[in-house]
Amino acid sequence: MAWKIEQWMRDVFPGADSIYEEYRRLPRRELAITAGAVLDLALVEILTMKLTGPEQEIHSFLGINGDGRAPCGSFGARIQLALLLSVITERDAAILRVIKNIRNQHAHQVNTDFDSTSVLPLLIKLHEKFQELTDSWLASGSLSSASRSEFSIKPFLATEAEAGAGLLLVIFCIYQAYLHRIYEQLLAAK
Repeated sequence: MAWKIEQWMRDVFPGADSIYEEYRRLPRRELAITAGAVLDLALVEILTMKLTGPEQEIHSFLGINGDGRAPCGSFGARIQLALLLSVITERDAAILRVIKNIRNQHAHQVNTDFDSTSVLPLLIKLHEKFQELTDSWLASGSLSSASRSEFSIKPFLATEAEAGAGLLLVIFCIYQAYLHRIYEQLLAAK
C-alpha cells in the first residue's frame, strides 16, 4: 500500500544539521501548525518500524492511507501508542501533547497567536515541561550546568508572541533531532 501522507524521512526531515535553518523563518502561525505536523509524521514513521504484522494493516491502523478515522490516525493517538510501546517517555509524551494542543489552537482558531489567551497557558505548560526535562538532563549529567542559562523566557511569553514562537522552535528542533536518533536506532536494529 502506498503512503498517501508525506513520509518524514523522505519528504520532510531536512537533515540533522539543517533543522533550525529550515523552520526559523516560518511565520508564527505556520510554525505552530508545521511543528505539530512534522513531529506527528515522525511518530508515524517510527511506529511503522515498531509495529509488526501485515504492512497493509499497519498502514490502515496508523492512517497512512490518509484516513483520519483510523484507530491511530491522530497525533494524540500516535503519541499515546509511542508511549505504550516505550518509544518515548512519559515526559516526552507530555511535551508532545502540549505541542499538539498549540498546533490545534493555531489550526482551529482564526485569530490566534502565541500571546493569545488560549495559547498562553499552553506555552507556560510547555516551558515548565521543558524545564523539567532540562533539569533531569542536568541531574543525570547529560547537560552541563554551563550549558543552561539562568535566563528564563517565561516572563516574556505573555507580552511577546516571538518569545512563544522561539520556545516552540527550540523544543521542536530538539525533538526532531531526538526522534531522528530513535529512527536511526530502530533502523540499525533491523
